[in-house]
Amino acid sequence: MQNPFEENQTSVRPMFLTILCVLTLVWNAYKFYGAIPNIFTPEKVIESKEQANEMVMDMFSKYMSEKDLEKIEESQEEANKLIQKDTLVTSGVMTLISSVLLILGAVWIWGLRKKGFWVYIAGNAIGIIAPIVIMGGAAGWGIGVMALINAAIFSGLYAMNLKFLS
Repeated sequence: MQNPFEENQTSVRPMFLTILCVLTLVWNAYKFYGAIPNIFTPEKVIESKEQANEMVMDMFSKYMSEKDLEKIEESQEEANKLIQKDTLVTSGVMTLISSVLLILGAVWIWGLRKKGFWVYIAGNAIGIIAPIVIMGGAAGWGIGVMALINAAIFSGLYAMNLKFLS
């Protein structure tokens, strides 16, 4: 029987894979932490967004024409349609689920387990599809496309290291 405290010389994690896992863990811990207010205190999130909008309008009113200010107000009204309690809670829950799967996948990949890669892919799929379904419109598609680009890059980098996973 092998001593569990000895390092296994046959399965050494490459430095590049270690860096990918650390980046994944840090970013998704940040996303997890950021999703919590959307779920448990959406009213405060909405209130802070409204305060930010007022500050922006006050700042812009000093430097812009009335016509330009009207355009900004219209775009803020469109954005405010997305910042509804139900939308915040649903997107927060989906972000939480996605982040947990991505963290779990990265931890398993850290341990050189191939199933971590597939869990990582599932977490990315949720992160891509959820904003498109929940928010829709240009904002949902924009977030979804950015998530797709990020997922494609990182999934490709992880896939290049599948040979080290068992």
